[in-house]
Amino acid sequence: MPNNRSDLLKLTRLVAFAFVSFFCYGIVNWMMSTSHFHLQAKNISVAEMWQGLLIALVLYFLGVLAVYINRMLGFYVLGLVVLIYSLGLVSALMSGYQSTAGMEIKLALEVMGVIGLGINFYTLVLLTRWRRAN
Repeated sequence: MPNNRSDLLKLTRLVAFAFVSFFCYGIVNWMMSTSHFHLQAKNISVAEMWQGLLIALVLYFLGVLAVYINRMLGFYVLGLVVLIYSLGLVSALMSGYQSTAGMEIKLALEVMGVIGLGINFYTLVLLTRWRRAN
C-alpha cells in the first residue's frame, strides 16, 4: 500500500490511465469485431469479442492489484499487460488500414488506436517514473 497521500495520488493516476487504456482497447476490439464495419477478413462472434474483453479486463485488474500489493512486481506485471495490449492496438491499426471498410470507419479506428497507444505510452512512463521513485 502507498505510504503517504502523494503516493496514493500518483497510484490513483496510474490506475486511472490503466483503465482508460483498457477502455480504448475495448472500443478498438469492438470496432474490429463488428461485422458491418468490414474491418476484419474473418467474422468474429459477439461471444468471442466479450471473451477477449473479459480476458483483457482480468489482466488489467491483476496488474493493478499487483501494483497495490507488491509495488515492484506490480510495475512489471502492469507494464507487461499494457505492452501486450499496445501490440494488439498496433495490429488493429494495421488490419484496419488494409481493410475494405469506408474511410470514415478507418479514420475512427486509426484515431482511437493512436489515442490508445498514446495513453499506453504515458502509462508506461508513469510506471517507470514511479518505479524509480520507489
